[in-house]
Amino acid sequence: MRQSRGSDVRTVRAHWLAPDEEDGSGTMQPIFMLFWNLCLLRTGPEQMPTAGIFVALVVAANLVLSTLTALSAPMEPTFLQAASIPVVAAAVLAGASWLVLRAKELAHRFTATFTALMGADTIMTALSWPLLIMASPSPDGPSTGFDWVLILAQLALVFWWVTVAGFVFARALSVRMPQGVAIAVFVILASLMVTGAVVPLAPPDAP
Repeated sequence: MRQSRGSDVRTVRAHWLAPDEEDGSGTMQPIFMLFWNLCLLRTGPEQMPTAGIFVALVVAANLVLSTLTALSAPMEPTFLQAASIPVVAAAVLAGASWLVLRAKELAHRFTATFTALMGADTIMTALSWPLLIMASPSPDGPSTGFDWVLILAQLALVFWWVTVAGFVFARALSVRMPQGVAIAVFVILASLMVTGAVVPLAPPDAP
């Protein structure tokens, strides 16, 4: 299994750092497996490719998917709001990540760390999208057992995302997992607060 994960990493790096003449259609699976293994805490941020085009594509994929997911939210944001939310969140995530890395004189690890966080967030967003689509918005809260199942599934994804982000920060900052999780919670809360202030959304029952 370890050899397989290493092969995934080498395949992705070989494609983006030294691209060949293939159409690249067989590269999506190694890329997905790279970030999936990260979500399973098997691959650290130090193994992320940092080529500019790779980072740009990961960020672009995250922004597009996050915008589509936001459009499915019960609060029914406008397209401009849905497109602004992931941009602001990504900017806060990037800024906070750089600051904590800079504080430990590890700013050179920023690109790999940010790429890992954005890639993992893309996986989590893809998993949460169908949950949002299936949710039935109601001002009175969940009304069926299925609604509660969806809420519990979303909470599980939040817990998973915090764990993965904590793992990334722990590896990037060379600290213990509890410290990494604490930093992740701080960064995620900062992102939510800033995003909510910059892109305010009305509740579903607002006129």
